Amino acid sequence: MTDKRSAFYQTLASVPKGHYTSYGELARLSGVHVRQVQAWLRSLPEDSALPWHRVINSQRRISDHSGAQRQYQILAEEGLLPESNGRFPQALYWP
Repeated sequence: MTDKRSAFYQTLASVPKGHYTSYGELARLSGVHVRQVQAWLRSLPEDSALPWHRVINSQRRISDHSGAQRQYQILAEEGLLPESNGRFPQALYWP
């Protein structure tokens, strides 16, 4: 495993419950391009304990993908819900 991939996993694991980050911020913190972050997220095993669901897009919304409904459900179970405008609260953006 590369150092950057290790940094990605460590950074993703650091996103606290009840908070979220963006693909771009995760990429910046991991030292990689955002497309690399997206590829690594797609390749996580189904049973991964990493909080992939806490990564949303820069508009503070869940991106359209096959796991979007599941992502919304897991975030809601953590108490993280979008505001009336459909965006997640800025105050809960991590870091």
